[in-house]
Amino acid sequence: MQYRRKEIIGIALGLLSIFLMASFVTYDPTESPGGISSDIAQSNIMGIFGIYASYYMMKFSFGWATLFLPLGMGLMSYAIFTRKNIQDYLRAVAYLGATSLWVSSIIAYVGISRDLWWKAEYSGLFGYSLTVFIRDLVGVYAYGILMVAILVLIVSGFFHISLYDELLNLRDFLREKLESFKEKRRLKSVIVSPAELIIQTETQPLADIEEIDETEIVHDFQENEVQPESKDELEPFLASDEVENAEDLPHSEIGETQAVVESEEDESIVDSVAGEAEEIAIEDEVEIKETDLDAQKERRARYRQYRLPSTDYLIDPIEISNHLDRDSLHEKAEHLVHALETFGVKGKVVKISPGPVITLFEIEPGEGVRVNKFTNLSDDLARVMKAQRIRVIAPIPGSKSVGIELPNEQPSIVYLKNIINSEEFVNSKSKLTIGLGKTTVGDAYTFELNKMPHLLVAGATGAGKSVCINTIIVSILYKAKPDEVKFILIDPKKLELATYKSLVGYHLITAPNLEEYVMTTAENAVGILDSAITEMERRFQVFADARVRNITEYHDRQKQNSELENIPYIVVLIDELADLMMTSGRAVEEPITRLAQKARAVGIHLVVATQRPSVDVITGLIKSNFPARISFQVSSKIDSRTIIDQMGAEKLLGRGDMLFLLPGSASPIRLHNALVELDEIEAIMEHITSQPKPDEVMLPETKEKKVDSDFAVDEDTDELLKDAARMVIESQQASVSMLQRKFRIGYSRAGRLIDELEALGIVSGYSGSKARDVLVELPYLDTVFGDE
Repeated sequence: MQYRRKEIIGIALGLLSIFLMASFVTYDPTESPGGISSDIAQSNIMGIFGIYASYYMMKFSFGWATLFLPLGMGLMSYAIFTRKNIQDYLRAVAYLGATSLWVSSIIAYVGISRDLWWKAEYSGLFGYSLTVFIRDLVGVYAYGILMVAILVLIVSGFFHISLYDELLNLRDFLREKLESFKEKRRLKSVIVSPAELIIQTETQPLADIEEIDETEIVHDFQENEVQPESKDELEPFLASDEVENAEDLPHSEIGETQAVVESEEDESIVDSVAGEAEEIAIEDEVEIKETDLDAQKERRARYRQYRLPSTDYLIDPIEISNHLDRDSLHEKAEHLVHALETFGVKGKVVKISPGPVITLFEIEPGEGVRVNKFTNLSDDLARVMKAQRIRVIAPIPGSKSVGIELPNEQPSIVYLKNIINSEEFVNSKSKLTIGLGKTTVGDAYTFELNKMPHLLVAGATGAGKSVCINTIIVSILYKAKPDEVKFILIDPKKLELATYKSLVGYHLITAPNLEEYVMTTAENAVGILDSAITEMERRFQVFADARVRNITEYHDRQKQNSELENIPYIVVLIDELADLMMTSGRAVEEPITRLAQKARAVGIHLVVATQRPSVDVITGLIKSNFPARISFQVSSKIDSRTIIDQMGAEKLLGRGDMLFLLPGSASPIRLHNALVELDEIEAIMEHITSQPKPDEVMLPETKEKKVDSDFAVDEDTDELLKDAARMVIESQQASVSMLQRKFRIGYSRAGRLIDELEALGIVSGYSGSKARDVLVELPYLDTVFGDE
């Protein structure tokens, strides 16, 4: 529908609603269409139109409740004229219609109960007949209960009020009041009045005051106050004349004198203790501020047709009360300082930060101690402290202290439900909000993928890489509906992402020329990445026509103009890059690099994972375009440097322990990945697939190609090319002289074969006297040459 036509319809509908409202408001029951005459004065300000409209619509429908009709027409007029989404306003119009019917029935019910003359006039024929039918069917009392129930449903539905949640809130409120009442009664039964306390001090010696049960006295003393054991201990602090005249003082002054003496003695004792030992700052583990994600009004209002998954599908956290007390932490700190001194490194612990998996000890080095001494002692400290691994932060960024992270003896499990219900996740507006896990101090950690804008994940087998991928997918499923975020899944291992095949028709997209939605072959992976590039270029043209710079501006423009094409975010997930690089080489590297360089603005983001973070897999071109990187436990320092540009990942504990390098940051932060079980994923899949499928969305179809765009195998290609490629891969050597010897050809032909192999991505480029590297394995030849 064109804009002009919408404006005309909106204005016409608005005028009609105004005319009808004026007709209904000035309706006179004594005026009927049969008595209309130009000689008779008319009370309806809309004239003959008003008399006809008000007479027939009010008399034969809902009576005075028909006033809700022009209100609904006015809402629709506003929606059409301002180009709003009409679906959002149809719901309000439906509730207005239900309210009109309810008001008409109540008017009729009151008129019938009191046998008033207007019982059928004011309620309308339809409302009156419906009321009589239901009342005769169920009786007067049941009819009244039914009307109350309908009113509650209308109000709760219109204002998005959950009756179940309100009942739970009422239960909690009553429970709190009851507990508060019981607590007040208990306190009244144990509080001792000042008069009774004075009587007790008169009848008991001063030495026996401490024998009073502490539960019988309410006081404000601190926990570390020291009480005197006998009257003899007080005498050195009292002047002799004060002791002699104490009997002559009133009871209240005696009490004040005793309090002063006790406070002075306590201060002296505390000062002496502080002088002997220095205090270590011990932070409490952060408790996540949780809220109910399912109870968010905005969440329910925004997705009326599609219901986002409930947190009931996630496993409830199991609390493990294994945290060390302050004495144990002090003991560990002393043991750590002693271990350092054993190796000739002096320092003192200034701060302890316990967490769910590790405890951070901040140590201030002594004078003249270099921080690299701490780094070199990590393995020795792990042996002395009987720890699996110890990671040293030398120094802590922005601090003069060195951090030593010791693993807890019984680490806690980080559950995804805690993170999903955290305030950080619930309050985030981004559709690509990821609930990653917890920090080392136990706080929830979330980030927005669209701000990264791409993510590189690496880690050894079993370190938690695949669980991290599942956490990313599930987090997005809790934030976005199918027409807002789409996934492209590439899983060469054919196992990790197979669970998400259920999302076909909902969140998963593919290209028409591909036979699978979760790509498992190198050929399909290259094809879907090429389709993503074509879609990227198409979106750039759409954004240029709409005069916007990025997808956020486009979505804002779309809210004002509902005729604009819906463009969802696309998240490309590759679960194992190493396998693709071994089989396809440059054919995969090129589209990944192009998407990483340009696709952010049009809402296409990449999450690439690999278990082998070596330089031949994570090439310099790929690495430079992935500023956000996650490293789980790796096998060597070299792998750690490859992924996060520094050592440390080899010291992680595994099982979700990670280092997260944010864009623009030089130091990674340590996090503990949230656990999501297979049963939880399957429950969420079942919830999504139980709902109607949205309109199908497909990526553009691209021409199938076997190699990169710089080279194509045709009839002009050297007939020895395939044999030369096979020989080079099998021998893992590539040189012109070797091809000359093996195939007995001249230097020029052998040189052309090497150039063709380089164009195919089989061997590396020329680098002087250095030998060329073989980049692929034999399966890659099937991709290049097909079934030849």
